[in-house]
Amino acid sequence: MVRRALCCLALAGCTDTVVISPVIEGPVDDPDASAFPNLDELVVTVAHAGSDRELVSASFTRGEVIDVADAPFGDDLVIHMTGFVGSSNVAYGRTCAFAVDADGATIAPHLFFSRSVKFANIGVTPAERRGGRAIPYLGSALVLGGGVSTIERFDPLTGTLASVGSIDERTDAAEALIGSSPPRVVIVGGRNGNVGASFLEVVDPTRTVERIDDLQSPMPRVGLTATSLTDGRVIVIGGNPPGGVPVGTISELSLGTGVEVRTLTTTQLAHPRTGHTATRLGDDLGAPVLIAGGLDPSGAPVTVAELFKPLTEELAKPATFAPQMIIPRTQHRAVRMPDNSILIIGGLDGSQPPLPLRALELFTLDGGFRAVGNLPQNAGVLDMSVTTLPDGRVLIAGGRTEPNGPPVNTAFIARLDPLDGTIDVVPTDRLAVPRANHQAASLCDGSILVTGGAAGRPVAERYNPSLTGRR
Repeated sequence: MVRRALCCLALAGCTDTVVISPVIEGPVDDPDASAFPNLDELVVTVAHAGSDRELVSASFTRGEVIDVADAPFGDDLVIHMTGFVGSSNVAYGRTCAFAVDADGATIAPHLFFSRSVKFANIGVTPAERRGGRAIPYLGSALVLGGGVSTIERFDPLTGTLASVGSIDERTDAAEALIGSSPPRVVIVGGRNGNVGASFLEVVDPTRTVERIDDLQSPMPRVGLTATSLTDGRVIVIGGNPPGGVPVGTISELSLGTGVEVRTLTTTQLAHPRTGHTATRLGDDLGAPVLIAGGLDPSGAPVTVAELFKPLTEELAKPATFAPQMIIPRTQHRAVRMPDNSILIIGGLDGSQPPLPLRALELFTLDGGFRAVGNLPQNAGVLDMSVTTLPDGRVLIAGGRTEPNGPPVNTAFIARLDPLDGTIDVVPTDRLAVPRANHQAASLCDGSILVTGGAAGRPVAERYNPSLTGRR
């Protein structure tokens, strides 16, 4: 880790000085991802977060002291650092947004700087967990679940991983953000020993973890989904009691003085299912939720998708909405693309024994499901992580190529071609260690944190995407 004074901000008309002295962090014991000391040129810019307009920019050759003067005040500033070898842009990093005012304090935002499109070891060792989730939370990542009681938070503003509480050691639960200002994380369902967990837990890293046992509508199921709506509610769909058959129950969670749980008695899935996905089709108020795949009570994959409409708390009528998946599947992943279409990735089909699926499907409201290509043979199609990058592409990392197969270390980028609607899949850097059932979450600087999913508590990794979309 290198610490250097980068920007000196002089207040007009007086002698006070505010110094921005970023902590420039890089990979730990990872020469392949490290950017220094082989750069020929380093370009440093200061801008408002989200803006393409540079407020201050300066370039430095190898060996020069980095010192940029006259950067502006602001409450949403971002420092960008780009490294070149010859004319090739090979390294990049940026801070999360920070504020600079005239109080005379020294500001030390962290900036992770490494080779672009690389996974980098970052020298922090999370708990050894398989399953669970890493959830983006106010720019950081909360890592929880997977049979581990400890909740960990990785904060890119400080570059640290810390324990922020503990929960019950259940497995196969569903997690989602609930409420706002600030949001919390609600954990529902899962397996508590040999039975379904009939309680809720609500995580607020700034306060405490609250366990709620006296639920009028408990959800002691596995294979269920929890989907955050745009108004802060969470919709919990389907699943099955451990050892039981899938149900068609839909429940609503809302946050007031506590968490209110309400089962929608007038709205039931037409096709009870477990192991499905439930994905919101956009960020507009009332955006519907696509329910796709999963297993029915007979153990067969469900062909027909359903659509939940939050404003009316109803499902679209089967007579008007009954799109069929090209290949019915379960244990797959679904991710929203930049045009609000839904990409369906991986999973298992209905064969006996089930076969892994590499065929990709894309869903749109006006076109239903259509085939858009295949994952490569060495890509994980089960237990992989699927994470949206700042430019709208999707990082598919790790996983297994077949049921009960060994974890893989391969990673790929899926991109939607806006002209013809096809999906391009290209390889990217490999994980340092093979991982499956791991956790991945985007951070406020645009990088991706990857933890868990491997024996022996390997250090966390951080994927550094290209600079596109990271203003």
